[in-house]
Amino acid sequence: MMKAKAKHWVNYNGVWHRMGEVFDIEDKDAEEMKRYAEVSDAKPDVTEAPEEEPARRVRKRRAEE
Repeated sequence: MMKAKAKHWVNYNGVWHRMGEVFDIEDKDAEEMKRYAEVSDAKPDVTEAPEEEPARRVRKRRAEE
């Protein structure tokens, strides 16, 4: 098994992985996955979680008379 860090949203074996997410891939898929993710043999020491966007603030509608 190898580790891959997605460069953007990636669908691998039917599972979607977001940008920056680290996931396991098969050795045989490493060459193809280099197009979509950073592939490495070793496990990374720290897994970086993607930054969450703050909730969008929306102005309330005026009450209709």
